[in-house]
Amino acid sequence: MEFLELEAVTKEFPTREGPARIMDRVSFSIREGEFMAVLGPSGCGKSTLLQMAAGLLPPTSGEVRIGGRRVHGPPPEAVYVFQQYTRSLLPWRSVRDNVAFAVEHRLGRRRARDAAEGQLAAVGLAGFGDHFPWQLSGGMQQRVAIARALTAEPQILLMDEPFSAVDALTRLDLQALILDIWTQRKLTVMLVTHDVEEAIYLADRIAMLTRRPTTLAEMVEVGLPRPRDPITTREAPRFLELRHKLLDTLLARHAV
Repeated sequence: MEFLELEAVTKEFPTREGPARIMDRVSFSIREGEFMAVLGPSGCGKSTLLQMAAGLLPPTSGEVRIGGRRVHGPPPEAVYVFQQYTRSLLPWRSVRDNVAFAVEHRLGRRRARDAAEGQLAAVGLAGFGDHFPWQLSGGMQQRVAIARALTAEPQILLMDEPFSAVDALTRLDLQALILDIWTQRKLTVMLVTHDVEEAIYLADRIAMLTRRPTTLAEMVEVGLPRPRDPITTREAPRFLELRHKLLDTLLARHAV
């Protein structure tokens, strides 16, 4: 079942010389429970596309639908996980209260804090509720951001390069966490990333974008078995084949 649909999505921004077209009639859909990655050259508008999917930015033309309903603003089913977790967390709030913030308006402070404790345990941060974000490592802060997203009980996670600001080992750890959460909660995920290996390792399919004005170049079926292992999956012939193909495509587009 198609759950998140982008149909002929176009985005233009005003300039002194007139409208500049960034995105040009991009169309694809994500099935319910699917893990989709979006890859493309730097500056092609991947984050812009994700913001339109999240209802944070309106398309100039075309439309976004979730569950068959047209998106006109942030939909209740979706939660956006930002790249810069240091800016998305509130430094004056404890870790528990940062996580609770997502549902305080709906549940009230006490019930929201109880819900936050459960989500902190789910991301491996039980016992850290009284800490403040600045007392945690970068990887732990991103876990807080993920816990806050999960507290809202979303059906869709929209993730904007969520692991790009952490070291390589922490990145592997967070990738494993997201796969566990996706498997257990049967979420639909749209992940924007510039990391080819990350896209292959995590996703069911990869939407390959072109340079600006951005179009959809191709939809790539990953075809790797699950569950995936951070070492052996990356050694599989299919993984290496896709890595070579996607890197070759991206590097060629950069050179154009």
